[in-house]
Amino acid sequence: MNFVSKKPGAIRWVVKLGGSLAESEVLSRWLDALAETTVVIVPGGGVFADGVRAAQARFGFDDRTAHAMAILAMRQYALMMAGFCPHLTLAADLGRLSAAARKAERAVLWLPDPKAVDEREVPASWEVTSDSIAAWLARRLRAERLLLVKAAPIAFRGAEFERLGSAGTVDAAFAAFAAKARFETWLCRREDYNRLDRGLENPDAAFTRVIAGA
Repeated sequence: MNFVSKKPGAIRWVVKLGGSLAESEVLSRWLDALAETTVVIVPGGGVFADGVRAAQARFGFDDRTAHAMAILAMRQYALMMAGFCPHLTLAADLGRLSAAARKAERAVLWLPDPKAVDEREVPASWEVTSDSIAAWLARRLRAERLLLVKAAPIAFRGAEFERLGSAGTVDAAFAAFAAKARFETWLCRREDYNRLDRGLENPDAAFTRVIAGA
């Protein structure tokens, strides 16, 4: 089923699949559920990003190098996703990604490239992870909504940017990227793949809205 925006040519949803989903049996189920929609999928970093952290601690290279390697870790996770679900459309360049997403009949999977992520907008810091990069991409694509699929337990009541950051549910920089964005931010659990169709059409029925605190 396709979910088409009321705005001609608009990208309605960017969906970020957390790297920790790879540790459970639900990743393939999410990909199968997403494949027939018209969302843009952003990969997390997962074990691949953990490898970068471990390598930096061991070898001592700088944060700018680690940041580029972490973006490539997201790309590795995306390639693994594509191996699980070959029906996805793949795109790395942001222009091609945007064009593919606006005319897509199925989901488009982003293959992150350090050269495509503007260092002036996305600083090289471990406070910036795939959560914030997904928010940055949603802004660049002028998407209407961003959905974060989380494997960790989530306290959905009081889903405020600052509170989620303090709890470690999202990264420390996420609020700065998303709190004042034009797109809406939503959360769901890893078990909610069977509610995806309903949620993409009517997010209040299946997902939880993230809001700015008082």
